[in-house]
Amino acid sequence: MQATIMLRDGNFKSVREAMDRMVQFFADAQILAELNEDKELVYTTGRQLYDEMMALGEGLIRDGLKDAHIAIVAENSVRYFITDMTVSCGVGVVTPIDVNASAELLSELLHKCDAGAVMCSSFCVDKVRAAGLDRIITMDRRVEGVKYYDDILELGRVPEEESIYRNLSIDVNAPAKILFTSGTTGANKGVVLTNANLTANILNCMDVIKAVPGNTSMSVLPMHHATEINTHILTRVMSGRLTYINGNMKSMMTNIKIFKPNIITIVPMIVNAFYRNIMAGVRKAGKEEKLKKGIRISNFLRRLGIDRTHKLFAEVLAPFGGNLDMIVSGGSMLNPMVIKGLNDLGIRVENGYGITECGPLVSMNSDTLDDYLSVGTACPALECKILNPDEDGVGELCVRGASVSSGYYKDEEATRQVFYEDGFFNTGDSAKMGKDGRITLVGRKKNTIVLESGKNICPEEIENIIGNHLDYADDIVVYRANFNNGNLSHPVLCAGLYIKDETLRSDRDAILKAMKTVNASLPPFKQIEYVELPSVEYPKTSSRKIVRKGLPESCSGQGLII
Repeated sequence: MQATIMLRDGNFKSVREAMDRMVQFFADAQILAELNEDKELVYTTGRQLYDEMMALGEGLIRDGLKDAHIAIVAENSVRYFITDMTVSCGVGVVTPIDVNASAELLSELLHKCDAGAVMCSSFCVDKVRAAGLDRIITMDRRVEGVKYYDDILELGRVPEEESIYRNLSIDVNAPAKILFTSGTTGANKGVVLTNANLTANILNCMDVIKAVPGNTSMSVLPMHHATEINTHILTRVMSGRLTYINGNMKSMMTNIKIFKPNIITIVPMIVNAFYRNIMAGVRKAGKEEKLKKGIRISNFLRRLGIDRTHKLFAEVLAPFGGNLDMIVSGGSMLNPMVIKGLNDLGIRVENGYGITECGPLVSMNSDTLDDYLSVGTACPALECKILNPDEDGVGELCVRGASVSSGYYKDEEATRQVFYEDGFFNTGDSAKMGKDGRITLVGRKKNTIVLESGKNICPEEIENIIGNHLDYADDIVVYRANFNNGNLSHPVLCAGLYIKDETLRSDRDAILKAMKTVNASLPPFKQIEYVELPSVEYPKTSSRKIVRKGLPESCSGQGLII
């Protein structure tokens, strides 16, 4: 049965109601899979998922955690997803937190969300204890002195007629989940999402993401990331589609060869890395001309309705499992040249836009794949508008709809700044919108560089252009920094380029030549004046976004003057 029929067949008001319907339609379907410690694939059916939710929910309630705020601090796993669903579907309020957060940040976030208990990986126990919490449940193995996931399951395995959890009445407008923003440009804020928000987001996904029966997907992004559970895994579970769970991002390229997925959902930086690695491999093998010829032949055949991409480019696609034919990307601007390059190789890129406060999905270009610059039109149930547009139509993107949060947890001032009385949320992203409703991202408002002349520069735009000319650069970030010429210090537009390959990084003449080509394509006020070439990569969030908050305030003097 098609996913849209399953979800639309009933007036779903909560994720719990959708899960109840899921088990009716897909009880025997394999919908989740992961590798065990012996590297063997273990599958979870719809019925197994549902029954474990019921037992875990009952066990948590009988353990005294009804209405508690429960944080999850763990690597991705099937149990992580089940825990997230179980808590948000009636036990209390769930808060997923980055498993790699420092002890200091973890302590801060646990207190911000009023966590009364933590379900975590065993290696996080000491860090959680240091934060002052002793109500801990480990999810992967037993640790002396704390409870274990299996014990909670056993406590909750009661006859159906005696179950408290199964018969709960859910307030769909009460907080169900608190998701922290990434904090790339400021303090982490806790976004409150209700069951009504989460359910609306599922339906938004069904409206714009084209699900293909029988396809498989791979979960890569950390599950504390708004996209991963809310938009990717949850929507596929509701549709009865199989999703492979990758434990952590370090094992992504190893496991993708085992899972051989058709689809992968990732952020723009990883998309760029995929394409960069493909092209680096082609160059290293001396097969650039062969690839260009293959693309010309392939594109000619595709115009005739014949798709032979996966045969023509089998060697190129092998590192990705061989079956990958679609990447879903969202969250920020994606280089249009990368979209076209992957599409030429037979990997369709569905470029969307989402933000935690909106549930997170806002738009997807499923029906406008020919437009590499656009992130598509807004989901049908959402309204978008551009606030304070300039002469080019660029302004602040605002969104209103049932999936949009009502604000930040215990932060009225931050809520008032971006959640307006008319129901619109100001995303803080600069964008423009055509008459047909297509949204084009220009950059993050907080990242915008304002010059003394009053002109604005969106660094993401320049970063994409640099990437087209220096596709071997692993990190590209544009920012303002002070340059000291020996007499006085003045601000310059700086490009930070981390190039992992030491030989390429040492070829300063080639880099300088490429950057001069970049500048020739830009108006004078957007031209790069100085290039930093660090030997280590820039700090990033767990979803691989560069943390701009800590960028250098002054040039090192060891880079390139253009």
